[in-house]
Amino acid sequence: MYTKRLIFVDDDDLLIDIVKIITSSLEETRDLPKYFFNSGDDFLLQDPSCTKTHENILFLDLNMPGMDGWQVLDELLKSSKTYSYEKVFILSSSIHPKDKERALIHPLVTDYIEKPLSKSKILYCLADIKEKV
Repeated sequence: MYTKRLIFVDDDDLLIDIVKIITSSLEETRDLPKYFFNSGDDFLLQDPSCTKTHENILFLDLNMPGMDGWQVLDELLKSSKTYSYEKVFILSSSIHPKDKERALIHPLVTDYIEKPLSKSKILYCLADIKEKV
């Protein structure tokens, strides 16, 4: 069994700070390795998932300056790194139904999570997916 590893890609510093607080307070996530990237470009340059020794769970914002979440997904599909992500969750504050529909039909995307993130949403993402949030 692989150790879970959480990877967050979001340009919102406040969201990242909240995620750090939540993940350090939850028993289920406190000791898990966590990586934080402020842009899609930085994530792809420093992608920590190159080995298959962890269950990598990616939380990816859609709307970021530079390379957005859609472009990151496209790059992952083109590369050999797609095998490295067991779960990919799209994070978005968008309530546009087209964004959610597009995300849910994408072959790499596990689910679409509306911001803000909460303890219950993070726990849902760690669990085996049985029903949508």
